[in-house]
Amino acid sequence: MSDVLELPFMAADGRIPSSVWERLGDTVSRLPGKRFVITLKEVKRKRSVSQNAYYWGVVIAEITKMFRDHGNYVDGEDVHEFLKLRVAKLSRMIVTPDGEVHKSLGSTTKLSTMEFEVYLERVRAWAAEYGCIIPLPNEQVS
Repeated sequence: MSDVLELPFMAADGRIPSSVWERLGDTVSRLPGKRFVITLKEVKRKRSVSQNAYYWGVVIAEITKMFRDHGNYVDGEDVHEFLKLRVAKLSRMIVTPDGEVHKSLGSTTKLSTMEFEVYLERVRAWAAEYGCIIPLPNEQVS
């Protein structure tokens, strides 16, 4: 058995389907004397393809242009990293076993569709403070 057994399912009427219980029981019965931990996690949709296309094609492009207009030589990746750190505050502190503290930058790919929408709204609001108006998805720019 691999380290992790994943049994995705839809809870019908607030119950775990019998097929999931059976699979779990079969797996446990083949490994007598072993210790286990069961974790139940809600599956959330990751950001959508259209959200990603809008982010890179419109949001990142507009902010990259704004930075370049102000004398910065940056590309889309630079802007993306800046936004994650300064606007979304996706960083977190990690302490090594010897007590050294390091900052780790989070990932937008782990955000759900709703979390990514919140991120986009923060980015648009931040950009607007500097006069960079980013159109909403499907908004016609005149």
